[in-house]
Amino acid sequence: MLRNKEKNFVSCVIYLHNEGKRIREFLKLICGVMRENFEKYEIVCVNDGCGDDTVEQVKAFLEEEPCKPVVSLINLSFYQGTESAMNAGRDLAVGDFLFEFDTCEPDFEPSLIMEVYHRALEGCDVVAAAPRFGIPLSSRLFYLVYNWGNRFREKLGQERFRLVSRRAVNRVNQMNSYIPYRKAMYMNCGLQVDTIRYDNKELTKRHKNREEWGNRSALATDTIIIFTNVLEKLSLAVSVVLLGALLIMFGYLVYSIFSKNRPVEGWLSIMSLMSFGFFMMSVMLTLILKYLSVLLNMGFKRQRYVIEGVEKLT
Repeated sequence: MLRNKEKNFVSCVIYLHNEGKRIREFLKLICGVMRENFEKYEIVCVNDGCGDDTVEQVKAFLEEEPCKPVVSLINLSFYQGTESAMNAGRDLAVGDFLFEFDTCEPDFEPSLIMEVYHRALEGCDVVAAAPRFGIPLSSRLFYLVYNWGNRFREKLGQERFRLVSRRAVNRVNQMNSYIPYRKAMYMNCGLQVDTIRYDNKELTKRHKNREEWGNRSALATDTIIIFTNVLEKLSLAVSVVLLGALLIMFGYLVYSIFSKNRPVEGWLSIMSLMSFGFFMMSVMLTLILKYLSVLLNMGFKRQRYVIEGVEKLT
């Protein structure tokens, strides 16, 4: 045991969605590190529509835990996705530093938690822990597209958890009342950020249902639209392709003038140009409508999450 524990008050926000099989071991790991290294800490669990025995497992762990930590449980009214749930947990947390655990996958050594904390004490307001291996192909593709079109300096990658200072939380809240993607907001808030990469353990893949996949797909789409200029680049590429098609059509028309074998006068060129032009117009209209939808959500959306209730478990 450490004689001189850290004086900073730390909050651990943990996202829960059908984590009944892993939550007890995960809480044991987190509470063990917190109890050994900090004088004061709290655990904020966010129940995002769990359909299994996750909540019962949390309560059972607390009954068996000899040193009762301060634990709060936020029950969302229905499944709302990782971002909305973690925003609710962050708003309730009161620590000087916030650990955000988006998943209960302890594929890291417990010492990594304190390594991230000590890096924050060196002057970083946001420190992420990123695994080196086992990153899904869909995540790799998303981060590739995001970083290609990112307007800002910092690049994103797969993260297992992160530590955020109270200053970073306040800065992000000042930037916008509606926070669609915390990771991108933290990385682009203008404060010092850092990432610690570690050799992660191999874990059994967790099956995601259709609702989770749909939520993550929508989040990925909105994130790319809000934080990158991918669509601007795509629009430019479409314009270049359309220009190329027009040049090809012009070349074909010139060729047909001097060719002996001619098709029906003007039919092929006009039909091809009209078909291609209408297709491109539909693509551009879709992109514009999506932009307007995101802008309306950011400007007028007030209710970021719906809470059924908050329980003080200890």
